[in-house]
Amino acid sequence: MRDARIIHLAQVCVDLTLSVDHLPERGGDVFATGQGISAGGGYNVLYAARQMGAPTTYMGALGTGPMADIARAALEKIGVDFEGAVLPDVDTGYSVAMTEPSGERTFVSTRGAETMVPVDYYENIDLIDGDVVYLCGYSLVHASNAEAIRRFARRHAGWANGRVLFDTSPVIGDIASDDLERVRMLDPIWSANEREAGVLCQRFGLRSEGLSDERRCAELAGYLHDLVIVRVGPQGAWYCDGRNDSAASAALIPAPHVEPVDTNGAGDCHAGVLCAALLEGRGLPESLLLANRAAALSTTASGPATCPPRALVLAGGGQGE
Repeated sequence: MRDARIIHLAQVCVDLTLSVDHLPERGGDVFATGQGISAGGGYNVLYAARQMGAPTTYMGALGTGPMADIARAALEKIGVDFEGAVLPDVDTGYSVAMTEPSGERTFVSTRGAETMVPVDYYENIDLIDGDVVYLCGYSLVHASNAEAIRRFARRHAGWANGRVLFDTSPVIGDIASDDLERVRMLDPIWSANEREAGVLCQRFGLRSEGLSDERRCAELAGYLHDLVIVRVGPQGAWYCDGRNDSAASAALIPAPHVEPVDTNGAGDCHAGVLCAALLEGRGLPESLLLANRAAALSTTASGPATCPPRALVLAGGGQGE
């Protein structure tokens, strides 16, 4: 019998990062002032979970080729078990990110093996009590991955009761309504930032305009009859448990005050630490406190995978905490 673990059902790809003084004109060329190649996408969530020492398994697909080799080596380096599909005829996808001095980033991305999970792959996953499953909205805008998650949801409907974290992601407005209903079958924790929470309210026909983040959180929790988190950046995160009380109020879990250097990847850090804390059996308020703390501290270093070590997350940090 295996131990409980975090099961990651999102996408790991590769980031090619370029620093440029300015974008080239159409048909032109510029030389980068800095460059980097690293695993990206869902890797940043896995990195954060591993910083907390959580046993973690990546179930997404990897390809065959140089990009897949980069992703695979990165997962091995941080001790993530890989039990996903290996696709022999396609490489893992990558994203070219060009960052200007202002911090504005421009992306061109490819779709690789990570977007082509075999449709029957996730329904064969056996879950045990204590497992925590990570889902991401990006999975539901890729046809094959979306079908794999539909089948996973049908098989495991009613299992979770708060053991699935659904990170809605910036593409929440593009997800088919039927797929959102499939996600609801898992009784997940819905985690969204302010903008995503507003989009969700609109998707479900709830009043959103003029509402505070507190009220949006409570409205969503009451409608969904689930746990809902609305992340509000440096303020922390609102949460509301609508499972037993559709009229429940939202509560704010604060984040420590820090001087941010780079906010890239803070949301991924939040998700990974939240999953790790839930895996340890911590309640949602305590888990959110740790996730808020880790996400805030991650912004004090440059780069997307900057979750601090477990000891620092548990010890706290930042001004005003």
